[in-house]
Amino acid sequence: MCSVTTGRQGRSCRPTPAGLPLSGRDALFQHMTRSLAVAVLVVVLSACAASGPATDAQDAHYVPGTGYHMVMAEIAAQRSEYAIAVEEYLHAAERSPDPELSQRAAAFAFEFGYDAAALRAARRWAQLAPDDASAHLYVTRLLIRRNDVAGALVAAGKALGDPAQRRADDYLLLADELAQEDNARAVTQLLTRLSATAPASPQLDLAIARAAYGSGDFDLALESAYAVLAGENAADLAADASLLVVRALMGQGEEAAAFEHMARLLESAPSLAFELENARLLAAARRHEEALREIDLLQERVGPQPAIRRLRALVSFDAGDGPTAWAECGELLREGEFVDECLFYLGVIAEQQGQPQQAVELYSRVPDGAYRLPAELALLRIVEAHDGADAALRQIEEFAGSYPRLGFETDRLRAGVLQRAGRYEEARVLLDQALTFRPYDRELLLARGTLLEQMGKLEPAIADMSAAVAIAPDDAVALNALGYTLANKTRRIDEAYRLIRRAIEREPDNAAILDSYGWVHYRLGRLAEARSYLQLAYSRFPDPEVAAHLGEVLWQQGDRAKARAIWQEALERAPDNAPLIETMARFPD
Repeated sequence: MCSVTTGRQGRSCRPTPAGLPLSGRDALFQHMTRSLAVAVLVVVLSACAASGPATDAQDAHYVPGTGYHMVMAEIAAQRSEYAIAVEEYLHAAERSPDPELSQRAAAFAFEFGYDAAALRAARRWAQLAPDDASAHLYVTRLLIRRNDVAGALVAAGKALGDPAQRRADDYLLLADELAQEDNARAVTQLLTRLSATAPASPQLDLAIARAAYGSGDFDLALESAYAVLAGENAADLAADASLLVVRALMGQGEEAAAFEHMARLLESAPSLAFELENARLLAAARRHEEALREIDLLQERVGPQPAIRRLRALVSFDAGDGPTAWAECGELLREGEFVDECLFYLGVIAEQQGQPQQAVELYSRVPDGAYRLPAELALLRIVEAHDGADAALRQIEEFAGSYPRLGFETDRLRAGVLQRAGRYEEARVLLDQALTFRPYDRELLLARGTLLEQMGKLEPAIADMSAAVAIAPDDAVALNALGYTLANKTRRIDEAYRLIRRAIEREPDNAAILDSYGWVHYRLGRLAEARSYLQLAYSRFPDPEVAAHLGEVLWQQGDRAKARAIWQEALERAPDNAPLIETMARFPD
């Protein structure tokens, strides 16, 4: 977040002081523990100050004050009753003219993912302290989550302050904050609109290029990165902009141009960062042998640095060379380097090699960080497959207790386990409750939409999926979910085709989307195209539902023997799969 400073440099956007960070649950709890005794004392003294015993009439009209709600909030937080704590903090904030209370309410709700309450508190904070840039940045981020670009633009403008007093680096600081949000498209729109009223700035161009690349808008990323390189006084930004040019060209499918640009960079400004990026590009282009040769040559020149070993491990893993990846990750672990990433990939390799117990042990050791949640997902999958739903639910409870700030993620995981176990109503209650606190969370909306569709509640299912697409119009998963449901369950086939087409443009190698694309072609009567896409999907992901789709197309083309063989093979792997069984029943011998 940002704080306001005044002086010769004017108003600037800088990291928030440690008192109320956007993350750091321990610091927040320490603050609450210290203030609990003070808050209790305030309430006690306030009660003692009243003269004489309370009457029944006084009791009937008693309205709890700010101090009471603060005490209740902090007691609830100490007990890990976060929903109650959020509500009590919000009550206190809305009853007090003190912006500090609104700040505390916003920070707490934001930290634990209670977005609706966080936005109310942040708006209250911004109202009480209109010159506090941090308040407006909270509002900006929370509105980005709702895909409210217009509202976020207003809040971001207030966070940045008077345009005449802004520094160029303020835009990069803003972009760094917004980059933490999982809505790169909205962030790109916001920064682009800001640039329309801001003076020409290579920093702002770089911020737009980063956001545009993250959103998959490679044309805009390229245009903005070239603008940085063409500008004056941007030498310190040139390396970042040049790498964005290379990555955007690769994103456009311009592989030759990307490598040509990379070669010029290596010639004009050789560096370890550029050498590593070149090897990454080769791996991304599936040129693994060349990538590994470049890594070996680099290590010969500069020695076995951790970043080089890490890249060799990742490229080897991507190339299917598990033993090399295992050895490199093992060495890095012994050196204490890239611990979370290495433990995660070692778990994946163990799982691939049919060693579930070893995989569980490795996934369990992944520390808090970017790989903790993916490791938990993998761990949960193994536990559920081997020990059943109840064991998986116990695993989630243990995880939730250790990582309370991921509470809404664990709600979604818990609902998924309940859904797969056929406990639909329990799953729905859980998702309904989660969505009261995070009504614009597209993953929760998609989870409930999928559940409702499975429960036969088609219209509310489509409504949830449509809401997810409205929040994230470029999200391939949301587009595919809605498109497939429309193709499979309604007569809105043309609309379904457009949605799935948008999804496949964004993730052309995604097997689930390839399956949907093949299926919507089938629903449109295009059997040849349907067969082509479904065969490709099945080759990459031999799922029983994909087998059901492919077999149905083959049957309709007259290739009944092959259809029956594919169905039977899938049935042997998944004898209880409902879509497969239903399809086979519709086409008896």
